[in-house]
Amino acid sequence: MKRASCLAVAVLGLTFLALTTASAQVPYKEGAVERVVLIHILPGHSDAFMADIKKNVVPIWEAEKAAGLIVDYQMFLNQTRSSADEWDFGYSLTYKNMAALDGLPDKVFEFRMKQYGDQSAEQKVIDKRVDNGRAVSSYLIRNITLR
Repeated sequence: MKRASCLAVAVLGLTFLALTTASAQVPYKEGAVERVVLIHILPGHSDAFMADIKKNVVPIWEAEKAAGLIVDYQMFLNQTRSSADEWDFGYSLTYKNMAALDGLPDKVFEFRMKQYGDQSAEQKVIDKRVDNGRAVSSYLIRNITLR
């Protein structure tokens, strides 16, 4: 009888420990990570801005996607602007997880140089890009699934 009581207490203790550990878990499962950038396009520069994105940026994103560095990318427009200084255009780059960001600049460098030729040519395009728009904000967000 004494042995059965000890066994019951041990099982009860382990059950309590398991329940405590389970309730201490985060109530969600971590998913993909997204970089979201919102840009204000300067008045009269919309066509030049979109042409630059199409010619210079999308090919890099496509190369990153083909290489598995990003899962996907999206571009979107603000349809509910409440002031002239708000963002007009946005994009998001989806990464598998936080670890995908480790060493990313070095991994993307090859694609940038393939697109622009060299850093001097890239800088000229970036300087011109600044004439067309300005970044309003940039966020790094993590997708979650509730448990």
